[in-house]
Amino acid sequence: MNTITVKNKTNWFVTIFFGFGLLLTSFIIFILLQLSAFQEDSVWLSLFSYASISVPFGAFFLLFLYFWLWNTFGKTVLGYDSKKIVVTKKYKLFCKPKTYYRTEVQKIDIEDFRIERTKYNVRYHFSWSDSTFSIIFIHNNLPIRIIDWITYEKAKEVLNVIQ
Repeated sequence: MNTITVKNKTNWFVTIFFGFGLLLTSFIIFILLQLSAFQEDSVWLSLFSYASISVPFGAFFLLFLYFWLWNTFGKTVLGYDSKKIVVTKKYKLFCKPKTYYRTEVQKIDIEDFRIERTKYNVRYHFSWSDSTFSIIFIHNNLPIRIIDWITYEKAKEVLNVIQ
């Protein structure tokens, strides 16, 4: 099986912002909440207090980690052969590989999302770069975006390889 790896375009503002969010939530969970929770008289009460208070902060930590990992280190790996195409998102939490069989894919195409039309609205994606193109599969008459926000040259190169 041949592979193509496409690196996600890094947004440095998001990387720095969520990096600070990760540091702040980990400081709150491991330092501040422990100091406040273990001031109780009973050990069991203090453990229950720490666990119940740290769950929302743990959820925010996972949310920040999810966005930070994908934005900073994210890659899309396409594994392809004559029968199937396997799409794997590396460094994206809670995402399993998806397999598309070539007999079920009706069309593989490049789409420009500078102006995105959906069922309910029209959005203009303002970008300083030309990275507004996506590779899409038409699968069961529905478009499925495989690789997002790449340049036209990169999209054309990937499309020529997988076709």
